[in-house]
Amino acid sequence: MSLTLPRWRLPRRPNWRLPRRPRLRLLLPVTGGVIVLLLLPALLLQRFPRSNAAGLERLVPVASLIQSFAAAPSRPVPSLWQERLSVPLATRLWARQQGQWWQLWGESGDGGTLLAISGRAFEGLPERALPANSFRVDDLLVIAAEPLSRQQLQQQLSRTARPPKGMEKRCVEQLRSAQAVAWTGTALNQLSGPLAPLLGRFQQGCLVLGGDAAGLSWQGEATGSVQATTTAALARLPAVPPPQPLPSALLLDVEGDRLDLLFEGLLNRQLIRQPLVDRYGLQETLLRRLGGSPFRLRLSPQPAGVFQASLELQLQVGKQRQEWIQWLTQLREVLKEQGLVEQLPAAAAGAASPPNNTAAQLPTGVWLRQDDTVVGGWRWIRPAGGGPPLLSLFLGSLPPPLPAPPLPAVALPAAMSPEQESAASKQVPQTLRLRARPQALAALGLLPPALPPVLQQSDQLEFLAHWPAASEHGANAHALLAGSLQLGAAPAPGARKSPARP
Repeated sequence: MSLTLPRWRLPRRPNWRLPRRPRLRLLLPVTGGVIVLLLLPALLLQRFPRSNAAGLERLVPVASLIQSFAAAPSRPVPSLWQERLSVPLATRLWARQQGQWWQLWGESGDGGTLLAISGRAFEGLPERALPANSFRVDDLLVIAAEPLSRQQLQQQLSRTARPPKGMEKRCVEQLRSAQAVAWTGTALNQLSGPLAPLLGRFQQGCLVLGGDAAGLSWQGEATGSVQATTTAALARLPAVPPPQPLPSALLLDVEGDRLDLLFEGLLNRQLIRQPLVDRYGLQETLLRRLGGSPFRLRLSPQPAGVFQASLELQLQVGKQRQEWIQWLTQLREVLKEQGLVEQLPAAAAGAASPPNNTAAQLPTGVWLRQDDTVVGGWRWIRPAGGGPPLLSLFLGSLPPPLPAPPLPAVALPAAMSPEQESAASKQVPQTLRLRARPQALAALGLLPPALPPVLQQSDQLEFLAHWPAASEHGANAHALLAGSLQLGAAPAPGARKSPARP
């Protein structure tokens, strides 16, 4: 057998031809169409300009508080614009404003309010032609109150080069496209003042705002530390219950599945824990149970007497009721050593609430000073809808006999240690709900003065925080927020707050 290779034959004459030139009358329509397609986006952007606000990705990580506003040329020029820009320039730019604009404060929080607007109107201008105390941040122009705050923010921007991620990235997108506000712990602590230890789980977050002249609503997220969360979890925020205005007998009503959702910052402080252990005998075991107990916190006004309000904390102690009874027995002796006088149980029960709303078989204690002023105590009450008795601890005068809806049941085995109880309870979703009458609280001087006027002048406030289960959301650190407020009539210009009482 022989191997035969195939023969490759080439044509004798190449059959190659150069393509004909297209006629000019065919080429021009095609070229013209391509040019139109290329120029159309640019023409649309010139006709309907919209800033991408890329500078927000650099500003948000260094701002302690930043708020976005929609353009509203039909409204008067904001005072911030007139203060940071000359009045003629502010008027001219405001009339042409489109998209969003922002006000913000730096990390230190003491550099005054900064204004951030689109830098499109200043494109191509040299630095010396920009407004005083201003500088560019990508496609934005930031205007400070004075040179020092401008320099501080520029230094912060030079030190922070990380791109936002997780919740911070979502906040940037909301600030670009909606009326929103984002904050850090610096701003939150300055605004909340003495209430800051109660807000440890909301140290960083953002809210999308909405509403009208009658009220305001919001929805967003917050966390005690910077971390990422899934977008799917944000869609599972429970609906805010229909508004139920607080009666005049209450200033504040807070309910939660765990007390440490609100008091974790205080209970973790050594200056708070140690006196509770040494002076009042509240040992570590009960402290942990206290943090994991479903609770209701109420603040009631006191028209007369030495106290402006009385504070009541209702606890669902579950199967550990006997441990609390033993502690109350020890506490009784401690209070007697401090010179307080115990009121007779029958008189205390009759003054506190009707007989059918008390648990007479459980120990009560109402304590007075030597001048017969009630300073606090405890009692056991039965919820109006049934269920196990609640332990009620109060400071100040006796709270009014208001209905007590049942708190979430503690469905944990009695044999669990406090550590096991804490770990098990975090595997289920948790909720904190707050209702308040801010205007009434402000009239008594019980609100931090740095809170925004729109909050202090509101008649009713509703706030809901929801923590998905730890397995979904990283140890319950991330909260989903929703709420609303109803605006009340502004106080008269000459009105004065009620004089503070002890």
